Amino acid sequence: MTDSTAGEGPADGRRAPWRRDFNLLWSASAANQLGSTNAMLAVPLLALSLTGSPVFAGWVTAAGTLPRILLALPVGALVDYMDRRRIMIVSLLARGVLAVLLTAGAFATMPEHVVLPLVAAAQGVCLVFFSTAEATVVPRLVPREHLPGAMAKNEARVHAAALLGRPLGGLLFDLHRALAFAVDALTSFLSVFALLRMAKDRLTPQGVPPRPRVGALVADLGHGFAYLRRERFLVPVLIVCALANFFFQTLALVLILLAHQQRLPSLLIGCLIAATGFGGVLGSFTASRLQSKGRTRGVIVTCVWSWLMLTGFVALVDHDSVVFVAVVLPLAWGGIGFTGAHINVALAVYQADEVPKELLGRVTGAGRFLSGGAVPLGALSAGYLIAVWGTRGALVLVALAIGLLAVVLTLMVTSLGHDLGRLWRAAVSRTGRRARKGAARAGRPPRSGRAAPAGGPPQPPHRPQQDLIPNGRARTPW
Repeated sequence: MTDSTAGEGPADGRRAPWRRDFNLLWSASAANQLGSTNAMLAVPLLALSLTGSPVFAGWVTAAGTLPRILLALPVGALVDYMDRRRIMIVSLLARGVLAVLLTAGAFATMPEHVVLPLVAAAQGVCLVFFSTAEATVVPRLVPREHLPGAMAKNEARVHAAALLGRPLGGLLFDLHRALAFAVDALTSFLSVFALLRMAKDRLTPQGVPPRPRVGALVADLGHGFAYLRRERFLVPVLIVCALANFFFQTLALVLILLAHQQRLPSLLIGCLIAATGFGGVLGSFTASRLQSKGRTRGVIVTCVWSWLMLTGFVALVDHDSVVFVAVVLPLAWGGIGFTGAHINVALAVYQADEVPKELLGRVTGAGRFLSGGAVPLGALSAGYLIAVWGTRGALVLVALAIGLLAVVLTLMVTSLGHDLGRLWRAAVSRTGRRARKGAARAGRPPRSGRAAPAGGPPQPPHRPQQDLIPNGRARTPW
């Protein structure tokens, strides 16, 4: 499944070429994610400081997240056609230029109500292109036997960026509102420098036109969906994970509300929310040890059942105390991040193994479309769920939803579901045979087939005395 050279490297003991390229790619992605996470926090803070309107700050945040939802599918198709290294470099350069302009205050004389949403949306577009291209590069660089470890390192990078980037963005913005964007520009250009040092011969698709037309892209999206319709494991897992992300937004909002009711400092609330990132980093270190071709299904199903135990524990424990808010909820939140890291690594390894490389961009885009769309919808619905059910009722609802998802996923992707399906079909078949025998004993005509002659048992269908062989000549049966 990989285009890279298998094995560890040259016989003289030097580092394998794929390791050097993967380390450069990992460093570039880590720097870019740290800078972009820091800027994601700074952009709405800048909007709030310029206008004083939390509504406008929310619109700016939405403008940055919408491209990740709307463009995930078409960008996935484009990435399958184009030079992935070039896509990443151009995306980083564009992000760096936007960050430089924000740092220099070039938009100060322009209406911020128009400029800031446009800048946030443009940065979101760059992130979609970069992250989709980067996800399709790793299976082409890393040999199969080293792929779980590489995916685990990527997962740890994502959680570490979330864990460090948000506090860094707030700190830099407090020092000076231009510093956060200066750091974003610096990390973007450093990432470009790392990517320029990579070998590019394995990153260009072979056998496809370099400039696809709109009609070809639409057809390719159809091919990607056709592949997903035939995929009986990946699609149920993606849907279950997207729905889990939707309901987990309620858990996060409950944590914030209860911490606010306990009058905890804002810094401590931020640290409590960051528990999922800390759990994700820890999970990334152990995920690679559990990944193999035979364990992917078991790992994912086990993690979803672990989500049920964590959410059920949170729903049952009394939450009217500081201990619940400061200890129980963060531990559960961190446990969800820990198991989520295992699921993400397992999915990445499965896609690298099973999805054809020419479709990997489209499948990656479809997965990110589902997961990316679930987060803002879940955040929007969480407030209504808590308003209607209360905090305890909302937690119970989340636990029940996760339990249902765990049962459905277990039945759909494991041998237990297939065994139950066979038992059900066998029971239906036996019931049908008994009904036909009962009808025959009672002298009633069976529901299917020829009617039985009156006064006797049902007779087999009449057979002609001669059959035709394939060439049309008659033959006499023995």
